[in-house]
Amino acid sequence: MNVEYSYVDVLDKRILCRKFTENACLNDVVASFEEIMKNEMLSENTIGIISDLRGVTFDINLSVFKRVSSFLKLHPELYTYKLAAITDTPKQVVLVIIANNVSSKLNAKPFSTFDASLKWMTENI
Repeated sequence: MNVEYSYVDVLDKRILCRKFTENACLNDVVASFEEIMKNEMLSENTIGIISDLRGVTFDINLSVFKRVSSFLKLHPELYTYKLAAITDTPKQVVLVIIANNVSSKLNAKPFSTFDASLKWMTENI
């Protein structure tokens, strides 16, 4: 898979970080979420996931919307986490907006830097 995982610890909380390689695609992003769930990478004190999508390529079309919608329906536990996406293209921002429109319960936001996403992730802890 085209992703590297790491954690950031802040006080007694933990944030899972995903950095995708330049040749990653939407299927890699979804497969990474599936790997996170399968391998129980979200501990009790995890507050969210920061996904570095810079360099990820994909087209925005109906199949993307259906894929994101189907995945979220299968994994409603993701609604309990903050999901930050570091983006560098309009299409990546649109993907985050689509995900938020799939369900009003989802708490996902696009950011242009890691520091901005970390600040949002850790506010109110």
